Amino acid sequence: MRDRTSGRLTFRELSILDLKEHPFHPSADPRFLYLSRNHLNILGRLQDLIEWREGLAVVEGHMGTGKTSLARRLYELTGQDDSIEPVYIHTAAFKTPMDAARDISAAFGVRGRRSYIDQLRDLEAYLVELKREDRTAVVLLDDAQFMEPDSLDTIQNMLNFDISAKLIQIVLFGQQEIKEIFVQKKAVHDRVVHWQSLGPLPFTEMVGLISFRLTVAGRTEPLFTDSAYTRLYEFSSGVPRPLVIVCGTTLRLLAEKKLQVADTEIVEEAIDIYEQRPWM
Repeated sequence: MRDRTSGRLTFRELSILDLKEHPFHPSADPRFLYLSRNHLNILGRLQDLIEWREGLAVVEGHMGTGKTSLARRLYELTGQDDSIEPVYIHTAAFKTPMDAARDISAAFGVRGRRSYIDQLRDLEAYLVELKREDRTAVVLLDDAQFMEPDSLDTIQNMLNFDISAKLIQIVLFGQQEIKEIFVQKKAVHDRVVHWQSLGPLPFTEMVGLISFRLTVAGRTEPLFTDSAYTRLYEFSSGVPRPLVIVCGTTLRLLAEKKLQVADTEIVEEAIDIYEQRPWM
């Protein structure tokens, strides 16, 4: 028998389940991105921050709540606007202010310098030129909880680049540990215009996420019974990442059992498989 924890669904098995493609693949496919009301509210506020050149925002939340998906969506949207020059750094594990200055400069195509002051001056000159072109520089820093507190000094220095408005708009996305970093840098904390929390989905939005992904993949009928949805919510608490993983395992179990709809028993089996993984 195929290993349930690693076996891949075939296109034939997907078609039997009335699916044209895998709806619960863990890779970040923007077509399957479901934005909850909370996601949309935060996204709208970040777009306002960028449009009005307000400076600095932080989005924090538990692991698996969709911070990276939100960051990539914002990057995609800003990239479609010719008046915005966005960069996205997927892991902002800066150890020193120089690390931050060099990585952010490199993302904009600004050459690296040996001197921290020279690096900041070159970056500022680049941002001034963007401003003359009436373009907005945007930096999106993901996994920002890995930053060392001192690296926030570069964020503060960049926020000091100002010609009637902030020359650079910065958004940090991080797990809740990011609060501890800002506690040590009160001057930067005071510069945060918007600090927003991304929480788990309520039950109705969890169902909405699953239904949305199934619809994109070609299935119009429900995949889960009502009691199975309840069990999924009890297990995931509305956190998208483990939810999507268990739903993917459920698909494999349905294919093995040649069933069309998952009840509580099948969902429980999928949860058991998920919980076999070692925990840190």
